[in-house]
Amino acid sequence: MILLLVAGILVVSATIQSATGSGFGLIAGPALILVAPQLVPAPLLILTIPMMLMVAIRERTHCDARTVGIATATMIPGIAVGLWFLQRVDTAAVQCLVAVLALSAGAVLLSGKSVTGSGRTLAGAGAAAGFMGALAAMPGPPLSLTYRPNDAATLRSTLSTIFLVMAVATLLALQIQVGITGTELLTAAAFSPLLACGHVLGSYLSRRISPSALSRATTYIIIAAATVLLAKSAAGLT
Repeated sequence: MILLLVAGILVVSATIQSATGSGFGLIAGPALILVAPQLVPAPLLILTIPMMLMVAIRERTHCDARTVGIATATMIPGIAVGLWFLQRVDTAAVQCLVAVLALSAGAVLLSGKSVTGSGRTLAGAGAAAGFMGALAAMPGPPLSLTYRPNDAATLRSTLSTIFLVMAVATLLALQIQVGITGTELLTAAAFSPLLACGHVLGSYLSRRISPSALSRATTYIIIAAATVLLAKSAAGLT
């Protein structure tokens, strides 16, 4: 039963990522913490690499290199702070924080608001993305709220490229700090074919369903997963 739930989470997350350019970690992070917490963060970060690579290659001609450069330049300090936090704070408290951050992002996305514009804003979003990526392989919210180009292909390409760099950098830092086990590598490899299924489905949906409809569906999934996670983690704190 758990394996089926994990498979479903990964396929849905990969589909949303492929169709919209974000959502993989934001959906999979809270949901996997609920059903299979051993998959977060290392195995999920490992799976993030091929997922983002598939989307980045497909949309390679649309990448906004300036945005990638600004966001990734400040990502490393955010990753360092996130890993430091992860090692020193109780698991239930970390899960509670992840749930609150995901719910906040879902609420803002549902409202349609965004904070766009300056390089300074993107730099701050990059640092926040690094922090959230280290906690739960969930870097999407800060960048999704601050980077919204008019062209959907540019959005998918740019965000996927940033998330790809984030995953590689976080895994390197994680390896240096605590190490990544062979079991985590094998687990990620076993689930990786599911990403291809989601990628194909997302590519199909991106041509047939409006971005706004996909965004709303993603937001509802995020809010549902984060709400259940918040209830579970709050119970663990009491």
